[in-house]
Amino acid sequence: MGRPKKNAGSSGSYVSKKIQGLENLEDIVGETDLLWAALLRKLGKVSRVYGFERVEVPILEDARLYEAAGKNAGSMEGALQLPLKAKNAAVRKEFLPGILRAYYQNKVYDKSPLSKWAYSGFAVSQEPEGSLKSDYVFGYEVFGSFNHLTEAQVIGAVWDFLQDVGLKDCVLEINHIGESECQDVYSQTLQDFLSGKKYQLCDNCNEHIQGRVLNVFRCNNLDCQALLSEAPAVLDFLDAESRKHFTNILEALDELGVPYQLNPLYAGPAGHGRTNLVIKAKLKGETVVIGEGGYHDGLMQQLCGKNYCCFGFSGSLSKIKELMEANKIFVEREHKNDVFLVPLGELAAKKNLRLFRDLVAEKILVYDHFGNAGVKNQLKHAESCHAPIALIMGQKEAMDDMVILRDVKSGMQEIISYDKIVQEVKKRLGR
Repeated sequence: MGRPKKNAGSSGSYVSKKIQGLENLEDIVGETDLLWAALLRKLGKVSRVYGFERVEVPILEDARLYEAAGKNAGSMEGALQLPLKAKNAAVRKEFLPGILRAYYQNKVYDKSPLSKWAYSGFAVSQEPEGSLKSDYVFGYEVFGSFNHLTEAQVIGAVWDFLQDVGLKDCVLEINHIGESECQDVYSQTLQDFLSGKKYQLCDNCNEHIQGRVLNVFRCNNLDCQALLSEAPAVLDFLDAESRKHFTNILEALDELGVPYQLNPLYAGPAGHGRTNLVIKAKLKGETVVIGEGGYHDGLMQQLCGKNYCCFGFSGSLSKIKELMEANKIFVEREHKNDVFLVPLGELAAKKNLRLFRDLVAEKILVYDHFGNAGVKNQLKHAESCHAPIALIMGQKEAMDDMVILRDVKSGMQEIISYDKIVQEVKKRLGR
């Protein structure tokens, strides 16, 4: 009698070909990828130290949000649009528009004079040929009443993070493009400078001349860069207040010990104003951009019709990981466990659930494993986790309400009653 065929329409049906993730969209599994684990851990640490609150925004936004953000910038280019019943939605291709929308929509300005937000997550776009591209983005944004010192702290947080992950050769370039009035006067001067040189510029730069002319400074064409090196600098067009602000932020960065290079021919994307900065690094002989920052009041005005003061930085964690790999920066698995539980048998495992709860209640970090591994394998694992104490409980200990306390490093062990074990652990840990 042959093997019965599975009904393709039944719940037991299966797909003959294994289902894989979409091409170019990666997973992050910290257990097997130590670099990702270290990056996310260190990013969270820096965020806490500098007082940034984590914010989550949806991966889907109203497509009109990106259309509004895309004035003179082509922000909808590469955006994945999804026609829904109620409205057109777009998959998140960048975080900043959604972050600004969330601040305005939730009326945070009425609840706090100063907000410091941290964000991170996947952004997805579509390449011209149709393939998908994902990037894990991170950023910091401050809103409300703040001055150049808070601005410097944002930059300092990013710089500390890069140093903490081992990227010591990054370059921070900074410029000031002034308020909108300064930008208008300078843009006209720059247009006049470039108008007679159209045939020396690439097609994209010629388009920028008719739109946001400052975008020509974002061109990577070597011929365009050579021509732009002779262009007038925006710093010569700043008013007194903008000059003072720029001097203050540079002095604040000096106090923080953050190195920087002045780049009077740098401008951020559309919607960026006043202080503009970019952090670059070398990857396989080429210069790559880790991220950019600036004041986003103009973008806020475009999106929400309100001119709330906001400044921030947005970068690529995916690019940082790629740089770490290229620079052969390795990290070890970080274990901060105080105690390693070693239950042997079903009864002991059940007792260890209560022991786990009692230890955690005293803020003791515990590694627990309720599988069927033998005592030797579990003790070996305890050594690899660098836990100073292992608590062993077998069938007899569970029945007698006793626990074997083992010093993982020396191998010395003693039997202690259950009702005294938590205090003994705290004593051994010096708490």
